[in-house]
Amino acid sequence: MSLLIDFSILALLAGVLAYAWLVDRRVRRLVALLRDLEPVVGAFSAAVDKSEDSVSAMKSVADSLETMGQRKPEFHRSSMLREDPAPAFRSSRHPSARPAGVASVSGKADLVRSFFDTVRSREA
Repeated sequence: MSLLIDFSILALLAGVLAYAWLVDRRVRRLVALLRDLEPVVGAFSAAVDKSEDSVSAMKSVADSLETMGQRKPEFHRSSMLREDPAPAFRSSRHPSARPAGVASVSGKADLVRSFFDTVRSREA
């Protein structure tokens, strides 16, 4: 009876070791793919930061035009066909209202860079 328990423990241990080896191989492959994607992700996050800067600059120009008494430009063709003078790009929700669990992160390029730095430091 004791021999049967010993063999079952050895079989389970061999199964756990085989599964750990498989998981380790998959994680190493994932880290290698992430390393290959680092330049693409960095360029994408830099482009997102640049577009956010452009949007905020456009908003400040539109706000300054509004304070000067001029009308904001309308960006949608459908808004030109309406009789309503309200711009089509205004949101009806409160500006500070965000969906639950969403946080504003500034400097996304730095965040992405720190992620890859953390991955590199864990590899060493």
